[in-house]
Amino acid sequence: MRKYLYILFAALFIQDQFNFAQTDSKINAVINKVSIDSLYENLSYLTGEKAVIVSSGSQFITSRHSTNYGNIIAEEYLLNRLRKYVPTASMQYFDGGGGNVIAIQRGNRFPNKQIIICAHFDDMPSQGPAPGADDNGSGTSAVLEAARILSQYNTDYTIIYALWDNEEIGLKGSAHYAQQASSKKDSIIAVINMDMIGWDSNYDYLAEIHWRNINNSNQIVNNIIKINSDYGIGLQLVTINPGTTASDHSSFWNFNYSAILLIENYTIVNGIRDFNSFYHQLSDNISLINKMFYEKCVKVSIGTLAYYAGIQTLQSDQLTLPTSYNLSQNYPNPFNPSTKIKYSIKQESYVRLIVYDALGRETATIVNERQSPNIYEVKFEAKNTLSSGIYFYLLYAGDYVSVRKMVLTK
Repeated sequence: MRKYLYILFAALFIQDQFNFAQTDSKINAVINKVSIDSLYENLSYLTGEKAVIVSSGSQFITSRHSTNYGNIIAEEYLLNRLRKYVPTASMQYFDGGGGNVIAIQRGNRFPNKQIIICAHFDDMPSQGPAPGADDNGSGTSAVLEAARILSQYNTDYTIIYALWDNEEIGLKGSAHYAQQASSKKDSIIAVINMDMIGWDSNYDYLAEIHWRNINNSNQIVNNIIKINSDYGIGLQLVTINPGTTASDHSSFWNFNYSAILLIENYTIVNGIRDFNSFYHQLSDNISLINKMFYEKCVKVSIGTLAYYAGIQTLQSDQLTLPTSYNLSQNYPNPFNPSTKIKYSIKQESYVRLIVYDALGRETATIVNERQSPNIYEVKFEAKNTLSSGIYFYLLYAGDYVSVRKMVLTK
């Protein structure tokens, strides 16, 4: 009898362990979509390795410091990038000249309950080139990656992708947002703040979760640990309580919101502090990022976001990908001052959508980037310098070229 009881208890124990480690296929799919190539592409633009295309033309972001012109270029680049995934992305300006970049993906079942994934995009030092790859291009690129992946899904809860400005001079961007959210009585369930998640010189994959006993911050910690364990991400997670107030999560603590910070080895753990040796220096560049550690940090953050958001179905499952290239007639037409243009891309291509006047002179570049197969809709806003008349818009995608006519009336 004892033998059979032992076997029964052992079987129950194994079943419990199996149940505990059960994974959600949708969350697993989201985690597996995290691409180090995509993360590095974002970083290469943010750190001035590659030029970005903004309204002023081709520019290199050599610094994102709040007093540098590169900060304004970064704002526009980040806004355009987020609008690829969430078309309603917008700027939130605040006193002092800073601007947060915010994209809101509405939940289907509980749209008034929000999860924020965030990072600050401004950097240091204030003088000279400031690539700021780890601090905090790493977190900024991770937010863009979260938007790239999660925007493909329907979710129960609202996701807010937030990129804060002026963190380095007093958490001004996040403080403004948190104060506004509190005064509106926004229901923010969790804030996942990523700040410096790319440095790991000793390859121990140690990352810290900073939290305090404020609202349900401890629950976010538990969920991150569970995602890391259940999905085999492989970070060595250390929890710090009371956590530091030196990053944007603490702005939300000030208004009793649940929030955490994910960061590399910021404090002394077992006698070791493997913190970025080039913190706030000109040499904080992309070559010093530990790719494997960085990818793991992004995976655990986005996996936790997916868990909180309650992902349901792929939005792309409801769409049939186009089998041909197509450029539609703009609507409305005639228009003043803005109109929408819809087009289809059947395979990954470098896409340009350009507006010309009746004399064939280029007046605007609406799209200039590589795009995946999909149906796209963009907005064209006529500048004040454009006069009434006939204009043409041309779509170039691979070998495909198409043109249509539109009329501006003022």
